[in-house]
Amino acid sequence: MKGLELSRAYFEEYGRELLARFDPTGEKISAGLLGYGSECLGYDDELSADHDFEPRFYLWIDERTEREIGFKLMRAYNALPHEFMGYGRTAHSLYCAGRGGVVTVRDFFETFTGLGRLPESDGEWLRIPDYSLNAAVNGQIFVDNCKEFRLFRDTLKEGMPIDVRRQKLAARLAVMAQSGQYNYPRILQRGDFGAAALAAAEFAAKGLEVLFILNKAYAPYYKWLFRAARELPVLGSLTEDFEYIVNAPQSEEKSTRIESVSAAIIDELKRQGYSKAEDSYLEAHAVSVRHAIRSKDLIGLHLMEG
Repeated sequence: MKGLELSRAYFEEYGRELLARFDPTGEKISAGLLGYGSECLGYDDELSADHDFEPRFYLWIDERTEREIGFKLMRAYNALPHEFMGYGRTAHSLYCAGRGGVVTVRDFFETFTGLGRLPESDGEWLRIPDYSLNAAVNGQIFVDNCKEFRLFRDTLKEGMPIDVRRQKLAARLAVMAQSGQYNYPRILQRGDFGAAALAAAEFAAKGLEVLFILNKAYAPYYKWLFRAARELPVLGSLTEDFEYIVNAPQSEEKSTRIESVSAAIIDELKRQGYSKAEDSYLEAHAVSVRHAIRSKDLIGLHLMEG
């Protein structure tokens, strides 16, 4: 059984009664499961069940609701059965809700953004890692009654300013150009195969992140990059090429594959209007992407920052 399936079944069995008791008007509590962990992405398997796999869900409330019923709601959640469908559940507290339970909206999202509020500037948006934003908006929402929770999640999911997207994109394109198009063939000629492998891996990692940006999505934690990239509608097919670039022995064929991947990304950059450059080298397109940035927080940053 998948973790999200287990979580939903546990909620349907016990959580709905909690909401009926503590939120009869349907205005105070949101419930679901999201955050870090393979189960929140739907990627969990038999190996995943050996740690942190349990029946659980979050109950998100705003600060006013926390003052009114937070402690009672926490006690009611912790009193739910600790065994369900053969899986055990650990206790969760209001103030340490890393694996489920009752938590205020601001405290919950602060674990991903480092802020007790929504980002207010381009600089704040840029400093939040994409894998944290991915964790903040993945998973499933079972009931969405808390207005503040809906505002935070929707804003983080859709609200990244375009100039922040451009800076992140330009930075990754510049690294791809340097590591893959420039350094990889030069290192290969020197016979330094360890360094060549690192250059190829750097090109692939940044390239996969570029795919997520072009899909207006957040890249997950690195170990799920390949799996998630295969599901992307735009250029997801390049995942096979990136796997070759990472896994195949060092060779001139890798350089050829790096160039073909770069060409496909350049075509998409131009199709989406990010770049106006006419060049086969990705750095030229990184510079073109940067030229469109007007944000005072970002305009003075180094090309590779972000």
